[in-house]
Amino acid sequence: MFTSFFLKMLNREAASPKHKPERIIESLQIQEGYTIADIGSGGGYFTFQFARKVGKTGKVYAVDTQRKYLDFISRQAKSEGLSNVIVVLAARDEINLPEAALDLAFARNVFHHLTAPTQYFRYLKRFLKPGGKVAIIDHKPKSGFSFVSMFRHQTPEELILQEMENAGYFVVESFDFLPEQTFTLFGAR
Repeated sequence: MFTSFFLKMLNREAASPKHKPERIIESLQIQEGYTIADIGSGGGYFTFQFARKVGKTGKVYAVDTQRKYLDFISRQAKSEGLSNVIVVLAARDEINLPEAALDLAFARNVFHHLTAPTQYFRYLKRFLKPGGKVAIIDHKPKSGFSFVSMFRHQTPEELILQEMENAGYFVVESFDFLPEQTFTLFGAR
């Protein structure tokens, strides 16, 4: 019961106009038929949005380390008639996805949770199609008293750029319309 309430709150927060979800999705230029991994899918807000965008010929993998989150997403996808959502239980720094299948890997507010981001994203490359991209959105560091600063749910942009370069990626595009987060699209070398 609490999990369901918590995930609905996460989805409401992700859908908030202050976080500009429509602009994020528009910036990703998702096409019908795409295959996307929503890494750290949480309550599935972006999973469901992506599933609608890719249509019946596309797939969206909701990837999370929490089985109860994935169960919630499965129930919601079924109730919304989204048959193109596939849940994937991941280990902390490991995912089981089909190789060379992804047009896009999307990681929103996940980077700061990774213990070894360079290795994680180097490993993730095997799941990208040639020309596939990785979108990373994470909180900018804040000073003062806030949930983000108190629990260190933040990553300096320079660190993201350095880790991704070390993992064999290059910047395709950076977006600056999110007031509290960085948003960068990467391609694999």
